[in-house]
Amino acid sequence: MADNSIYSSYAILCELSSREFRRKLSLFPEEMRYYVILAGSMIGSENAKRVKETPEAVVEDGRDFVSELLEMARPGEDDAFREILETYLIETLKDELRFCCPNCSNFNACLDLEKLSVGDLFKRRAGGEETDELKKEIALQVAAALSSTPYIDTDKAHILCGDFRHQCQASGIGEVFGRYADIAAELRDSFGIDYKRIQKAMISVNMDFYEKSGIAY
Repeated sequence: MADNSIYSSYAILCELSSREFRRKLSLFPEEMRYYVILAGSMIGSENAKRVKETPEAVVEDGRDFVSELLEMARPGEDDAFREILETYLIETLKDELRFCCPNCSNFNACLDLEKLSVGDLFKRRAGGEETDELKKEIALQVAAALSSTPYIDTDKAHILCGDFRHQCQASGIGEVFGRYADIAAELRDSFGIDYKRIQKAMISVNMDFYEKSGIAY
């Protein structure tokens, strides 16, 4: 992938990540939002270190960032924090398996990354240029690009789009659930989350995924 396409992809992913985080943030009371940020950072870090494609430097940065947040927050045995961890973990799994444009194997093709010019702008921002004008132009170009993938916020792209193909195939679904089960086990040992609640939710998500995939048991 050319340099411009790579940075265009980064710009798109940055916007999608922001949208997902804002959606999760809205699930909790405002006074709990620091805990939500902590939970999101922890689960993101745990996911990153279990995905083999993640560069080691990114894993280390995530681990260090979470350590700093934990040192400041010190959630300890807080029941509210445990519930946030459980909910955030389940919602993150659902996001990864939702039947929406970003989870489609044709997503980049529909965006036509090779022709997007936002990559040059995002590369400038990544290099330290942080003007309001640049941010606004990036936002406008990302929004225009995403208009060609209209089923971002749905879980019914497999019905709405005849070309939808989920990027997670049946052969790889075990890896996804195994990864989240490992994260849940680690969070149970460290923070006492309800592992059974996670297991029940995972079963429900798994059944929903197979039903939408049209895969027979």
